[in-house]
Amino acid sequence: MQQVPSIIYPKFHPSKEAIKCLALTLSLFLVVAIFSPLHAQDNQAKGTVYLDVNENGILDTGEKGIEGVKVSNGVDVVKTNTQGQYEIELPPESILFISKPANYRVPLNDVQLPQFYYCHYPNGTPDVAAWKWPVIKPTGPLPKTINFALLEGAVPDAFKAMGFADPQTTTNEELDMMRKDIIDALFGNPYEAEFGLVAGDVVNDNLALYERHNKLMSQIGIPMWNVPGNHDLNKESPNNKYATETYRSVFGPDYYSFDYGQVHFLALNNIGHLGKGKGYEGHIDAKQMKWIENDLKDVPSDKLVMIITHIPLLTYASNRSFSKSINTVNFDELLRILGRFKYVYAIAGHDTSNSWKVEINHTHGWHGYPFIAHTLAEVRGSGWHSGPRDEQGVRQATMQDGNPNGFYVFCFDGHKVKPQFVPAGGDPNDRLRIMLDPQLFHSDSIAQKHPMGLDRGVQVDNMHVVVNFFDGGDRDQVMISLDGKTPVPMQYTERTDPYYAREYQKYKGTSDAFGSPAISSHIWQFALPKLKPGIHVAEVSAIDEFGFEDHETLTFEIIEEE
Repeated sequence: MQQVPSIIYPKFHPSKEAIKCLALTLSLFLVVAIFSPLHAQDNQAKGTVYLDVNENGILDTGEKGIEGVKVSNGVDVVKTNTQGQYEIELPPESILFISKPANYRVPLNDVQLPQFYYCHYPNGTPDVAAWKWPVIKPTGPLPKTINFALLEGAVPDAFKAMGFADPQTTTNEELDMMRKDIIDALFGNPYEAEFGLVAGDVVNDNLALYERHNKLMSQIGIPMWNVPGNHDLNKESPNNKYATETYRSVFGPDYYSFDYGQVHFLALNNIGHLGKGKGYEGHIDAKQMKWIENDLKDVPSDKLVMIITHIPLLTYASNRSFSKSINTVNFDELLRILGRFKYVYAIAGHDTSNSWKVEINHTHGWHGYPFIAHTLAEVRGSGWHSGPRDEQGVRQATMQDGNPNGFYVFCFDGHKVKPQFVPAGGDPNDRLRIMLDPQLFHSDSIAQKHPMGLDRGVQVDNMHVVVNFFDGGDRDQVMISLDGKTPVPMQYTERTDPYYAREYQKYKGTSDAFGSPAISSHIWQFALPKLKPGIHVAEVSAIDEFGFEDHETLTFEIIEEE
C-alpha cells in the first residue's frame, strides 16, 4: 500500500492589524446577517382579502376571509389561503392589487372607479423630472397589514359591458361636447351594463381634466375600468418607468386583471414611452409580460380572455404598414403566452382614422382558434375640434373612414362576446349610410354642395350605390334590392367614404375642417345599371359577423338630360 505523503503547513502568527481586520469583517457579516431579514420584512406586504358584509371598508370581527384571491405586486402573483390571508414582497414605488374574482364586486369611490389596490410609494414619485402634473404623494412606511374588501355580487354568464375608446378631451368645452354627445345618451345605464371599459387616451395631454372627466363618466352609474393611452403620459418622464405616475395617482395600477362570469379581463399598458421628446411605440415591457404569464397560470383554457389595450395589438392602419406607434411590436411574445387559450378577444383604440376587425390566425403566428383584434371607433371620432357644430354646439367629429364617433355595448354569453357599435346619440339601429357615387348631375349647383346630394338629377357613367356599414368588416354581409328585385350581395371594397370626402372638401381651410379622408375597412358598393327616368328605390340589409342587423332605404330620382 502506497503511503500518502504528509503535508507540513508553516506556522502562522497573525499581526494585531490582521486580527482587527478579521474582527471588523466578522462584525459587518453579523450586521448584514441580522438586519437583512429585517429589511426584507420591511418589504413584505401582508393582509387579508375579506367579504365586507356591512360595506364599511374595515375588516370587522366576524367578517370572513376569501380563499383563492390573486394578489400581485405587478410581477409576482400569490393566492390567499383558507383564511383569506396573503403575503408578498412589495418593493418601494410599487402598487399592490388584487384580481377581482367572478362572484364578487370591488368597492367604488365617489366617481365609480374600482378600489382594488394600494400604492406603496414611501417617498412619493421621485424628482427625476420637472413634473407638469401632480404625481404620487408619499405614502409613508408599509402598513403592518393591507386588507382588501370585496362585496357580494355574483354576475351571470350572460351580461353586458360598455366600451369606450379615446374620450380624449383637451378642454372643458370638449368635455361638454362629450357629455352632450355620449353621456346624455347613457345616463342611468339604459343598456343595463355591469361596467365600462375605457381603452386609453382618457384625456388629451391635459391631465388636469381627469377629475371632471371621471365625474361625468360616473353619471352613467357603472364601474369604469381604465387603461392608459399615449395622451395620458407624463411626457417629461426620462423613461417608461415613471411615464404614468399621474395616471396611477388617479386610477391605480396601469395593468391588472379581473373576472366576470366566464370572462377573464386582462387590462394592459402597451404604451412604450421612449423618453422625453423621443415619442413612444406599442410595446409591453418585460415586467408586465412576466406578470401576464403569472396572472394567466391558473385561468382555465376554456375561459374567454378579453384583452384591453390602447394601442392595437395589430391593425391594418397606415396603408397596411405596421408602424411601431400604431401596433404592438412584441405581439408575438404575447401570443406565445396566450397559446393555450381557446377564446380570445382584444379591443383597443388609438387609431383616429379607422375602426378595424383583424382576424388573428396562422398568418400571424397564432395556431389556436382565430380571434379578433378590434380597433374600436372612438368616442372623440376624428377629434372634438373637427367638423361643423350641431344645434347643441357639438362638433360632428366623424372619423376619417366615414364612421361616426360613438361607443360600444359588449354582449357576453359564456366564452362568447358580441360587440355592438352605437353611434353618438345612442341609436344602435343606425349603422348604415347609403349614398350615390358619383352624385346625380343637376344644373342646380346647390344640389351638389350637400355631401349626400339631393339625389335628383341625370345619371352619369360608372355610378354606384355606396354603403358604409359602420364598424363593419370583410366578414360581414351587405345585400341590396333595387326597385323591388331579388336582393343581391354588394361588393366589399376598401376605399375612402365619398360622404366624408365631400365633407372634407366642403370645410377644407375653415375652422370646421376635417382630417384627410382615409381608406375605410367597411365600404360596400353596387354598380347601377342604366336606369330609366323616374323614382328608384335601393333597399339595403346588412348583418355583421356577430349577428347584429340594420336595414335602410335610399330613394333617388333620375331625370331626362336637359
